[in-house]
Amino acid sequence: MALKLVTAASAPLVSIAAAKKHVHAEDFTDDDAYLEALVATATAHIDGPEPAWLGRAIGEQQWELRLDKFPTGCIRLPLPPLQSVDAVSYIKSDGTSGTITDFREFGVDSRIGAGFILPAYDAAWPDTRNEPEAVRITFTAGYADVPPVIKRAILLLVGQWYNNREDAAEIKLTEMPTGVDALIMPLRFWPS
Repeated sequence: MALKLVTAASAPLVSIAAAKKHVHAEDFTDDDAYLEALVATATAHIDGPEPAWLGRAIGEQQWELRLDKFPTGCIRLPLPPLQSVDAVSYIKSDGTSGTITDFREFGVDSRIGAGFILPAYDAAWPDTRNEPEAVRITFTAGYADVPPVIKRAILLLVGQWYNNREDAAEIKLTEMPTGVDALIMPLRFWPS
């Protein structure tokens, strides 16, 4: 299984204005680029597939799941919440391209678990050519409205990194501030 990001979220999950307000830097622009980079880094730290911390898509984004063949039964789509399954294509046994349009999708807009697809009722997935990544499923995942706790967690990370710019310090620093862990732990996706 391989995942490829097709289209990233269209806008940052936290605005530069919110980041500046959080770190009390509203009165100057010297650190704007630095804060934008911190927001992007904090987002990347928790957004997307492992090793990202949440194992979810946060902002709406399009992904492609690549499989070597169709499994027996359902295909679980990573990175909840699932918004839509956009295309299912594969390489047929004879080497030509094929698409499937009559699949069934489940778990769309579920904030808890991952979505999945099944072949049409009373049907099976077709045979594929025996080669890597013969099956490609394009899907859109992420929140239409990002939960406020995720935005708050990003701001906490930005604040931690903005105020503590080095790994070494007189006080002991932790990898992830406790507040961030408490905010987003209930949203962490643990694939089965």
